[in-house]
Amino acid sequence: MSCPSANKTLRDLGNDLEKDMPAMMQKHKIKPEVVLHLDPGHKIVWVLEAASAEGVRDFMYDSGLSRWNDFEFYMASSLDEVTSWVQHLPTIW
Repeated sequence: MSCPSANKTLRDLGNDLEKDMPAMMQKHKIKPEVVLHLDPGHKIVWVLEAASAEGVRDFMYDSGLSRWNDFEFYMASSLDEVTSWVQHLPTIW
């Protein structure tokens, strides 16, 4: 698939998805924190708070978002969390 601006069918799918998204996010215990469109790269970056990585994956399949171009997701931690973990690691030099 491609961008919802490409044709009427894709635009209608995008509009329907936008209406259905809150209920699907609630079902999978997902809360959007940040949603950005990267110009002109034609990519969307979402920062989500979720109960599990599996919940994000299942949301992508259930919502149909996985059929829109590429889909990648990464688990993330705050810099404070990472800094705390690093303090417990042995040094390499």
